Amino acid sequence: MGTQAKPVKRAKTERQRDPSSSRRTASEETREILNSLRHIVRSLRVSSRNAEQRVGLSGAQLFVLQCLSRQSPCSVNELAVATATDQSSVSVVVSRLVARGYVHRVSSKQDRRSVELSLSPAGRTLLLTAPEAAQDRLLAALSKLKKPELLVLSALLGKVVELAQVSSERPSLFFEEGPTLVRSKGRGSDARR
Repeated sequence: MGTQAKPVKRAKTERQRDPSSSRRTASEETREILNSLRHIVRSLRVSSRNAEQRVGLSGAQLFVLQCLSRQSPCSVNELAVATATDQSSVSVVVSRLVARGYVHRVSSKQDRRSVELSLSPAGRTLLLTAPEAAQDRLLAALSKLKKPELLVLSALLGKVVELAQVSSERPSLFFEEGPTLVRSKGRGSDARR
């Protein structure tokens, strides 16, 4: 004779017992996520202000200069990879650094259609007193995550960006606008050199 298995009774989870607990937990999780984002953005903002005050560069300019100091000479595309951004964003920042005399841009000896970027002596001197860019700490932290963690983080952040409808523009380097963010409206100087 066949016996039927008795259904297993499972203890109700907290969410099943109290439907409001899922909302409360979601709110707590949302707050934790937003607080983490606030910590990251604040660190980047403070770093950018510190760079502006100490060496007169935006956080993005300092980050690009520091990346270039580790990999010089290099192409714009190689620098884009080092900064984890795209070629057009890096080009904007590099142009400002070239205009200020911190970076040299010359035609490549191997391929005249390509340009090579390198630090100028003024750029090397400036880096001696420059603070660390927060972007370096952020990249170092991300490099400690395992590949599956990076994939999940990338997918979830991408989904949040899409749902929040904030992806209409191509992302640029953090605080690329730089000094204009820390100047008061009353000042007339254009800090995007």
